[in-house]
Amino acid sequence: MSKYRLVDADCHILEPRDIWKNHLPKKYQDKAPQLVKDVDGGDAWQFAGASAPDPIGLTATPGMSFDQFRWTGVTYDQARPGCHNGAERLKDMDIDGVDAELLYAPQRTIGHFLGDEDDDFVLAGVEAYNSFLFDEFCAPDPTRLIALAQMPSLGIDSAVDGLRKAKARGSRAAVISNWPSGGTSVSTADDPFWAAACDEGIPVAIHINVISREQRQAQRKAAAKGGQTVYGGKGEAAKAKAVGGLGSVFSTVPANISQMIFTGVFERFPELHVAWIETGVGWLPHFLEMMDDKYWRNRSWGELPIKEPPSYYWYRNMSATFITDRSGIDLRHKVGVGNMMWSSDYPHHGNDWPYSRRVIEDTMGGLPSDERHAIVAGNAARIFHLDDSSA
Repeated sequence: MSKYRLVDADCHILEPRDIWKNHLPKKYQDKAPQLVKDVDGGDAWQFAGASAPDPIGLTATPGMSFDQFRWTGVTYDQARPGCHNGAERLKDMDIDGVDAELLYAPQRTIGHFLGDEDDDFVLAGVEAYNSFLFDEFCAPDPTRLIALAQMPSLGIDSAVDGLRKAKARGSRAAVISNWPSGGTSVSTADDPFWAAACDEGIPVAIHINVISREQRQAQRKAAAKGGQTVYGGKGEAAKAKAVGGLGSVFSTVPANISQMIFTGVFERFPELHVAWIETGVGWLPHFLEMMDDKYWRNRSWGELPIKEPPSYYWYRNMSATFITDRSGIDLRHKVGVGNMMWSSDYPHHGNDWPYSRRVIEDTMGGLPSDERHAIVAGNAARIFHLDDSSA
């Protein structure tokens, strides 16, 4: 059994104010995300492609009651230090009873670099973030603060090189935000990356969506042309739309999973493991049933490059994290007890810090002890090789 009793399989970092000054080469400072003020005087980051800055409010105040959360008007002086400082994060983990956290890049932050048109800037930005993560944030205790390296968006050779460097650096996963070869959908051009992941014995993690570099650039051009405001607007309409849009990020996940399975990725690479992060799991039983139905009805004419029903590859090759998902817990045997991992999403506002143990007891207290351990620690430790000091 894993030495870890509680592993948070999806956590994030609020970028410290000096992250780019300390880790991004001087010649790129003018292109780095800029710290500015939001509409209510709080701190916010201005990212490429956004006509308004992104306030830190919903990523800076874990532990605050729901009715006290503020989107705007929150400053770094008001932020909880554990959001952006590794040593302080360990203290917050101790309060919450968490043994280890798997750490993913802030999505809009890393997207600032992945969508840029300058290849050198893309690499510099990704390396700056990874260096901060490994050398600064996780340095106080790398066995508890688990650094997961972000991959660049420059095509297959760069992706494979990034994966091998990540493994050599001690990363427990290769995190991709676009298909490795750079296409808008999965293809056999991605195969060298999957092969490298199998060769290095490292899982691939996908945080919600897969967006190509070209798609990011197109989105930026459209936003600039239309003057779109996504974050930072005033008024009920702007905030209501922001809340309403939170669910839309999951819309492409089923299609991406289905495409990976039906195009034979896991048939060609049976040892590959792909972890889908912050997707929830309660929807998976219906999805698996529908994929299998499509397989049985269309396998005779579809020339499918798979030998087993799609659900077989889910159970063998994939996993997903959830935050609040009572449906998924109830349906855990159809999801796959070994395919689901608890997470809090700390420090984002959906977390329950410092009451994670209470929430787990409330939602999983009636589960058999072996199943509960697998979901809250064992699966993450196994998939990401947390107990293997040589990994």
